Parts: sequence; structure tokens; C-alpha cells
Amino acid sequence: MPPGLAGIVKGDDVTSALACVGLAVSDETELRQLVTRVHRAAGETGVFDGVHVGRWEDDSGAALVLGWRSGELLDFIPAYTAGSGGLLADCRLINVCVAVAKVTGTSGEQLTAMTFAAEQYRELRALGTPVSGPARITALGVDVRIYPDADAFAASPGSQLGTSGDSGEDPPPHYREHGWTWPPRLGAESFISYGVFDPPAQARPHALLSGTVLEAGQRVCALTGQPFTVATVSTAGFAADVCLAASEHPDPPAPGSIISGTVSLCAAFVAPLPCCSQP
Repeated sequence: MPPGLAGIVKGDDVTSALACVGLAVSDETELRQLVTRVHRAAGETGVFDGVHVGRWEDDSGAALVLGWRSGELLDFIPAYTAGSGGLLADCRLINVCVAVAKVTGTSGEQLTAMTFAAEQYRELRALGTPVSGPARITALGVDVRIYPDADAFAASPGSQLGTSGDSGEDPPPHYREHGWTWPPRLGAESFISYGVFDPPAQARPHALLSGTVLEAGQRVCALTGQPFTVATVSTAGFAADVCLAASEHPDPPAPGSIISGTVSLCAAFVAPLPCCSQP
């Protein structure tokens, strides 16, 4: 097995992420076979600090971004060829492959912030300066639920933020004064990036995302024959393509429904980054 995959095999979230793009594996042997096939088929996109970077994708949009040296695969990032996204500003790496960025509006105002697995993380490291611009954003739905509409979500336990109000206690005075909902609840289009609040070295690309489905459909990964679902959602500050494992969500959600839960984010700038491949 490639050394860089040792930690990945032990991470349930990574195997869940693979399933979200039709690349589900059941054990270490299947993972080894999958990445070997993908490695052979990947097209090289550049060389950075002696590491060859490649991307594999098929007509379904399922993708893997890979790094290898001397023919030995070092790591990979599950991804999707997203058509949705937002404007990122001041994007910079904060650990091996995770970046942090502000999400801004068209006038430059900050709407939120996120950490994500940067498909171009080796390019970002080679560039060495913060990057801003339009980006494609994918949310791999590693632990999400689907609600028929915003009202159903608002009435569900899934919208409750934390455990406040679980014991039936009265709302704090400032909640009563402002007429705020108690217990506090997430909006149908809301976003909280966990990694923004973590120490940079420990930040991960996970977030709590709730969004309205704009459109959805089923895809089939040509490499494996496995189906998966892609739903374009509107959330706080941006749009994203949410990818869902067919084993968990066999039917595409209807427009207007709400997807909410934990996602693993990956993103890539639409325009090529202003750095050159290195020999």
C-alpha cells in the first residue's frame, strides 16, 4: 500500500467520502485496487516540489486528485467536478492539504468562512501567497439527512443547535427580549465550518451545512458502476454540489427539500493558479 494511504484507510470519514462519489470500498484490499486503477488512468496536471499531481475523473463527475513520486502514490483527495460554488478570498493553506478562506459576496463583504480540502493544495503551497477568486465547491455528505421542506426541518430535532432547551428550561432573558426562537435552531440555509474554530494544525474540512435543494439527479461512476446522487444546494453565502452515497440516499431529493448534516468540503479555484509546474 502507498505509505500516504495508511492513515486514510483507518478513517471512516474518507471511506464514506469515497462512497459519496460512487467509489465505495469495503476493505483495505478494495481500496488498494481502486487507487491503483485510478492512478494508472489519471492525467498529470503538474509537478510541485518533485511530486507529480494528477486528476482522474469520469463523465459522472466523480473525481480523485492524486500525488505521486517515482511512481509511488502518496495521497489522494476524493472530489467531484462541481458546477456550483462561490467567491473565496484570502485562501491559504493551514496544514497539509486543508485550506481556510473567507466566503465573500460580489461586493467583497465577508459572508462566512470555511476550511476545506484544497484540490490545488500543492499549487497553493508552491505559490506561497493567499489566493482569491471564484471556486467550485463540493460537499460530500458523510452524515446528512433530507427533509421535505423548510418547515419540516425547522420542526425536527435535526435543526436544534446543541442541547439548549433539551431539559425544558425557560429561555434566557435576552431570548425573550428579542423574540428569538428557543431552543436555538439552525436556519434551512445555514453553514458552520468546524475547522475555522480549530487550531490550524488540527483543522479538518468538515462543516455543518443546511441548504435548499435547487436540483438533483443520479449519476453512475463508470469505473465502478456504482450510482450516487448529486444535489445542487443553496446555503449561507454560497452554493455547493452535495454528493450522496446511493446506499444511504437511493432517490434524488426533490427541489425545495432541505439537506442538513455533516459534510466534508473540497474546493478548487476555477481559474488556473498563477504558478508554474516545476521539473
